[in-house]
Amino acid sequence: MIFSYHTHTDFCDGRASAADMAQASFDAGYSYLGFTSHAPLPFVTGWNMEWKHLGAYASTIRSLASVWEPRGLSILLGLEIDYIEGLVAPGDAAYDSIAPDFRLGSVHFLRNLADDEFTVDEPADIFSAHMAGLGGDASVVWKQYYTSLTAMIEAGGFDIIGHFDLVKKNNTGGRWFDEGGANYKAAAFSAVDRAAELGCIAEINTGGLARGKIDSTYPSPSILKRMAEKGLRLTLGDDAHAPAHLGRYQPAAIAAAKAAGYKSLWYIDSSRLWKEIGVDEAGVPRRGGRE
Repeated sequence: MIFSYHTHTDFCDGRASAADMAQASFDAGYSYLGFTSHAPLPFVTGWNMEWKHLGAYASTIRSLASVWEPRGLSILLGLEIDYIEGLVAPGDAAYDSIAPDFRLGSVHFLRNLADDEFTVDEPADIFSAHMAGLGGDASVVWKQYYTSLTAMIEAGGFDIIGHFDLVKKNNTGGRWFDEGGANYKAAAFSAVDRAAELGCIAEINTGGLARGKIDSTYPSPSILKRMAEKGLRLTLGDDAHAPAHLGRYQPAAIAAAKAAGYKSLWYIDSSRLWKEIGVDEAGVPRRGGRE
C-alpha cells in the first residue's frame, strides 16, 4: 500500500495543480494521499497559502476526493500548519472553517533569532547570512528549534509531526554543527521522548532527498532509531512539491524505518481513522481496487 500525508500544490509553493498531483499519485498506485498546503499565517510569506484562497483550496481537494474515491484513491484534506511560539499553532481555531481531515504540525520559523523571519530551511546563502549575524554559533539555532518543536508537541492540536529534524537541512557535511554530538542528540532525543510520551505520530519525510537538499530522510537514522526504541508511531510523507516527487524515495524511507527497528507504519484510512500496517506491506502499489 502506498500512502503519503505531505503534499503541496500551486495553492502554496508547489509546482503543480492539485489535480495533477492526484492524477500522478493514482498512476503511481497510491491508495491514500493527503494534501497539506502551507497554511495561511498572520503575515505574508512567499510560500504559505493566502487566507483568501483557503476556501478554494478546501473545495478543490474535496472535489478531487469525490472523483478519485470510487477509483480506489482516497484523498484527504490537510494543512501543514506552523508552530511559532506566541503567534500561531496547529490547533488554532482559525483553520476550523475548512474542517481539515488532519493537521501536519511543523516548525520552520524561529522567533527573535537574527530576525523574526529566520527559517531553518531557507536557501543556503540566506541561512549563511543569518549564521554570520549569530557569530556562526549554530547551537543557538538547533537548541531553539528543538525547544520550539517540543513546545509544539506539548501544545498538541496536530495529527502528524512534520520533518522532525528539519534544522539539519543546511548542515550538509556537518558544515554548521555536529549531528552526532552529545548535546545535539540530547536535544533531539528529548523531543522524541516527549512525543512518544504523548502518543504522537511523526512522519518519515523524503522531501529533502527528492529536491537534492540532503542525503537522508527527515529524521536521520539515529533519531529514527530513538523513535523506534521509544515506540513513537511513524507514517510516510513525500513532502512532494511536484508530481515527480511522489513516491520517488518511499523505498528509501521504508528501508530506513526497517533499519531503525520499525515493524509497522501507520496510515489514515478513508474513514479518517489511523490504522497500522506491516512495514513490508508499505510501498506496494495499488492493484485495481483498494487493498
